[in-house]
Amino acid sequence: MKHSFAVLVAFLSLSLLGCGGAATETEAGAAPEMGEQATVSQFATCTALCNGGQSVSCSGTTCSSTNYQGVTCNGVFTACPATCSGLPTCTSLAGTSCSVEGAEQQCCSGGATGLLTCGRNSFSPKLRWLY
Repeated sequence: MKHSFAVLVAFLSLSLLGCGGAATETEAGAAPEMGEQATVSQFATCTALCNGGQSVSCSGTTCSSTNYQGVTCNGVFTACPATCSGLPTCTSLAGTSCSVEGAEQQCCSGGATGLLTCGRNSFSPKLRWLY
């Protein structure tokens, strides 16, 4: 009888530990630390911090989040919104011709607003958009 009771106690202890033991993953709904990725493997909501104080969230049976990039729920990725929508990308303008030396042009670089300046570099005497 004592042996059966010990086996039952051990089984119940292991079952409870599996249901509520120490977790190594970020709790549902909690945002991971900067640059850290979190994954949840039960129905949960994941949230990622984005530029400009914004965030994105999604819910699903599996989800992961990476701050300043986005979230993935059930295999569907949702990116952080661009904080500089409507502006041309800095890489598409950099090095192209401009006409007024010292002029500045706002642009989008990695989801954040950047600034190019019209000037000359050591490689060419022509005016170009420079970082």
